Amino acid sequence: MRLLTVIDSLSGSGGAEHGLVREATRFSTDVHHTVVRLFAADTLEPDLRAAGVTVVPLGLVASSAGTNWPLAAWRLGQVIADIEPDVIQSSLFTGNIVGQLAGRRAKVPVVSTLVLSGDVDLLKATQPGAATWKGATLRTVAGMAARSDRVWFRALTRDTLDTNAALLGVDPDRGVVIPRGVPIPDPGRPIPARSDLGLPEDVHLLVNVGRQTAQKGHHHLLDVLEAIPDTHLVILGRTGDATDSFAAAISDRGLVDRVTTIEFTSAVVDHLAHASVFVFPSLMEGLGTAVLEAMAAGAPVVAFDIPPVADVTDGGRHARLVPVGDTGAFIDAVRRTLDDGGLAESAHRWVVEAYAIDAVAPRVEAYLTEVAGR
Repeated sequence: MRLLTVIDSLSGSGGAEHGLVREATRFSTDVHHTVVRLFAADTLEPDLRAAGVTVVPLGLVASSAGTNWPLAAWRLGQVIADIEPDVIQSSLFTGNIVGQLAGRRAKVPVVSTLVLSGDVDLLKATQPGAATWKGATLRTVAGMAARSDRVWFRALTRDTLDTNAALLGVDPDRGVVIPRGVPIPDPGRPIPARSDLGLPEDVHLLVNVGRQTAQKGHHHLLDVLEAIPDTHLVILGRTGDATDSFAAAISDRGLVDRVTTIEFTSAVVDHLAHASVFVFPSLMEGLGTAVLEAMAAGAPVVAFDIPPVADVTDGGRHARLVPVGDTGAFIDAVRRTLDDGGLAESAHRWVVEAYAIDAVAPRVEAYLTEVAGR
């Protein structure tokens, strides 16, 4: 099977990018795989190339993504003509639009990955730009591109499928639910000391993985720090629209010495292994891959009870979930978890059984092969 994947970027700092790379490196030798990235970031390209995957950069500018998609679709059409793929896989917002438009024109079936989940009004309230006329126009374009008998969908959770079907005006029966898989760390691997990671040795570490945007709810974690002494917060994730306001809040509250932010690191799993609690106050997610990674690394999880996180924790059986926005309940859950970290063992078993990448990747390949034959 000749597979062409279209994605916004390979930045190495997002769950969608990491998930795609992990799956791509585990497809069988029957898959001849080319990945087209629309924008410039390329930190994950070496992993793909090492696995024999061809990477084609289109070199577009991410800051003008809203106007770049027609040009990108035209350029992608040239790549399609050269490769003659049996199926196109697309991911992320612009990647999905571009992949769908170019695939329809070339008469190649497309499987678009759906990652947005949750209430549309919540999206507009928490994600800058979503409520503007430009955001509304882009959503209209996305719906027009998606409504084709050549476009199929892979959703990361059932809630993701239902949310996007309503947003795009498509039949949810055209989609299948297949989560992202995560690698399971070797329990016998050497783990660097906290000091080697630049972290304090003598306090409880609260660790979060997530881009610094409003929807990630990082400001709730400052309330946790103020309420629970002897804690230190580590946030792993690239800067975003909430970075400046978050940094100002840290300074205003006198918490500068108790917060560490790391934009990019290859040692995420080492930080997770040192976590006293993995804290995840996101208001909206597609899957919550970071939660899976934390459980795989043996960290107990406290999170807001949003549908994707409830899904990946088996209805909250393997995490402490609290009502969205209830900071007091979040603080209480962190305290209880610090006193009793017994969740970690059951969570690890659950992830190994249900979300290991080596079990998920063959399901993705099988679905792409099925769509290619339609």
